[in-house]
Amino acid sequence: MGSNPRLRGRAPGTWPVVGEHTDEYGGVVALLPLGLHTAVVASPRGDRAITVRGDFAGTEVRIHEAALGEAPGSEQVTLAQRAARLVSSFVQRQLLSRETSGFDLTVCSDVPLGSGLGALHSFDAALGLALYPEAREADEAPLRARLASVCSGAVSTLPGSATLRARHIAALRCTAGSLCVVDYADGSVTTAPLPLAAARQAAGSSDPGIAAYALGYPGAHREPSAPPRAEERQQRARLIAQATRDFGTDSLRVLPDATPRVLEWLQAARSFHGPAGYPTIATAASWLQFWEEETARGQRVVSLLRGRHHGEIPRLLGESQRALAGVYGDDTGELVELCREHGASSARATWAGSSAWVAALVAPGEAEGFRAAMQERGLSVVPLLPGQPGCAEEA
Repeated sequence: MGSNPRLRGRAPGTWPVVGEHTDEYGGVVALLPLGLHTAVVASPRGDRAITVRGDFAGTEVRIHEAALGEAPGSEQVTLAQRAARLVSSFVQRQLLSRETSGFDLTVCSDVPLGSGLGALHSFDAALGLALYPEAREADEAPLRARLASVCSGAVSTLPGSATLRARHIAALRCTAGSLCVVDYADGSVTTAPLPLAAARQAAGSSDPGIAAYALGYPGAHREPSAPPRAEERQQRARLIAQATRDFGTDSLRVLPDATPRVLEWLQAARSFHGPAGYPTIATAASWLQFWEEETARGQRVVSLLRGRHHGEIPRLLGESQRALAGVYGDDTGELVELCREHGASSARATWAGSSAWVAALVAPGEAEGFRAAMQERGLSVVPLLPGQPGCAEEA
């Protein structure tokens, strides 16, 4: 058994406003770090085991155990196996001592599992902050950037993983109260104002802003590892990774004339290696077009927010949702329409392909009526409010 708890980390959930599906492509991702957090308390143990227990917004995580260095099978990965992979990576990347021999972990989170609000990513970041003392100060940007990179690299190799690098970046490197904008063209992490009504009222602003909610049916979330979505996700990841490597570029976004060149490369690869494991030319063309257009939408949304011009944003988010439904096969359409029927100016999947939840924008004067109507229909309704960057302290 472990000793008394000594290490504690906390990190926010994240709401992807736009661009999250351009993460691997090298696009622009805008996320809001939320007032919902995951806290992890760790106590060392000496038998090279990781145990995890706790709660995610009322969903109990029963005690799981995994050995350091254990390779998860093809079945659903437990939280203990995820933590063991993270701890092993922290050791390998010299964020933790090689003498590390295990931990008992207790998790307490108000981020609902399966909501598309980054519950597991916030767990990763909170665990990293608890165990990597050098990154505990919020102004230690290089060390927090390194921690975010290690977290993403560790969990991206887990079976069925749907990893969004920008979530780890936002949870660890955000500015309190602001949208976090990750632009992979130059690796910059910047901010933009998001006019959420409750935050503006608390600050005494005369601008009413807008209310935002995440909505989903309790217990209704799509398993990221469920076929055929897992195979599609793997094909997209392979296409990007192989093309990026073969063209010798940092990302497909910065490759000149990327779409025709990648499609020509794909045709040659399919001819030489056979079609197994590769998307069709038509499918790849639709992905590339979506990534280019979604990157442009992300840039436009950020520009409008910075210029305090908010009128066009619901239309752009609606375009993004329609594109997601067409290209990624997202099936939150009925919930999106329900939100629109009850006054939402915009409704968009929180994490298309991995979650059945949506995020809706509503005028402040209609917010209470909207929330009540959604709850009457049996939906869980979570207010989306800005939060703080992750932090750590002695427990």
